Amino acid sequence: MFKRNFIINLFLIFFFQINIILADTFDFKIDEIRAEINRNDLKSAINLLKKVEVGNDTQQDKVYILYGDIYLKINQTIKAEEFYEKAFFTTNKYVESLSLVGLAEVKLIQGKIDQSIKLSKQAISINPDLIRPKIILATALTRIGEGQQAIEILQDLYDNQKTAAVSLAISDYYFAFNDIDAAVNILENYLKRNPNHIRVLDQIAGLYLFKGEKEKAIQAKLKVYKFHKLNKDKKKILSTKSWILSVDPFYFDEPVVIEKAEEKKIRKYRQKEIENYDEKKVKPDYEDFVFAPSGIGSGFVVGNGKFVITNYHVVENAKKIAVRNGTGIVSEASIADYSKDYDLAILKLKNPYPKKFAIDSKNFAEPKIGADVISIGFPGIGITFDQPTITQGIISKIFDDETGIMLTTAAINQGNSGGPIFNLEGKLVGVSFATLDKLGVLMTTGQIPSDMGFAIKSNMIKKIFPYDNKVLPQSAKFDKSTLYEKMLPSVALIAVSD
Repeated sequence: MFKRNFIINLFLIFFFQINIILADTFDFKIDEIRAEINRNDLKSAINLLKKVEVGNDTQQDKVYILYGDIYLKINQTIKAEEFYEKAFFTTNKYVESLSLVGLAEVKLIQGKIDQSIKLSKQAISINPDLIRPKIILATALTRIGEGQQAIEILQDLYDNQKTAAVSLAISDYYFAFNDIDAAVNILENYLKRNPNHIRVLDQIAGLYLFKGEKEKAIQAKLKVYKFHKLNKDKKKILSTKSWILSVDPFYFDEPVVIEKAEEKKIRKYRQKEIENYDEKKVKPDYEDFVFAPSGIGSGFVVGNGKFVITNYHVVENAKKIAVRNGTGIVSEASIADYSKDYDLAILKLKNPYPKKFAIDSKNFAEPKIGADVISIGFPGIGITFDQPTITQGIISKIFDDETGIMLTTAAINQGNSGGPIFNLEGKLVGVSFATLDKLGVLMTTGQIPSDMGFAIKSNMIKKIFPYDNKVLPQSAKFDKSTLYEKMLPSVALIAVSD
């Protein structure tokens, strides 16, 4: 009997040890794959995933999550959704929360804001300690104009845990609402504690450039470039180098050397990124601008996808212009025509968008006082603001055709310049503009401008862009989330380099 029990115990010990070894091997492979995803070598990540030996259902679900992350990074949201849904039926609560986070991110990218909010809240209810779903929730709320709710979530996160993800998100929020000093201050405070965090350095470089602090911008971006170079991320090496060269064309005349101390710090950072993989926001690889934007604005696609309308002041002094629509597709652009009087410009795209992305001129409508309207544009350009944000209000006043101006209670911030304003039937009624000569408006209209948003009436577009004035009959009204999803491919971020 003793001998039998001894053999059974020996077998159980052996069995558990084998399981521990297999689990350790699986976790090691998962970390390898996360490292490849972090450095954007998605082909290697997929090849490694195919070779992973799965020992149980939970491990299989973790593999599904990583497949979802890969497809999300390459902006194939339908495929990403398939894998996150497979993982959703897990018995492991942590994996279930990750699948919900992935699905919330998918819906956010697709512009399905209401669904993203619902899924984020589900993830939070299952695992309140996760940061990612709270950031997604705040981002989704901001995009449909619920800014107060969003900042309360972000501020609570920031007060309790000043992580990189939280610092980036709240910095984005401040920048989106024209407080660039607060946005920079948040990131500078983080870098005092963690001076080599690449994602924070990458974002603050862009903020420094917007402030005109080119030297600081290049120094921050150089650290990012060195990280990608050591990480052998070819795509990021190219885009980061192009960014620096657009600021200083002679910067790379001397070779860039990575010192041993720098290399050690980079490797340490890379390992931390792998360890904290689940708490990072999976950012889709939208197409990059080939230059460092020194200014931004908004616009919308017209003319069967061949043109974009924006404010003239957005592109007036630009040496380079590029456009990226709400689904992440970039095209170079040039000024085809403009009107200084009405602050409107038409950009011709080097690579046109699909015809279905264009707002048909038959869907331009005359603005009406008291009508509910939504402004859609890009008030920020950072980690969480790759897609447009909306604000809602009414048309409060319309001036005569000579000025072409209308007032709206919908907030219009600096990056919204040139963005479309729609009524709730989805008809274009105006074009936002954020820069305003208040004295000029007083002299022209006899009224002192308040803090209301200013826009150019849609019928002024015909002054530089002839179109059919017949408007289709107005039908069903949209709620703001539905209108956001409907217009997402048509709204464009305008990036310029002076």
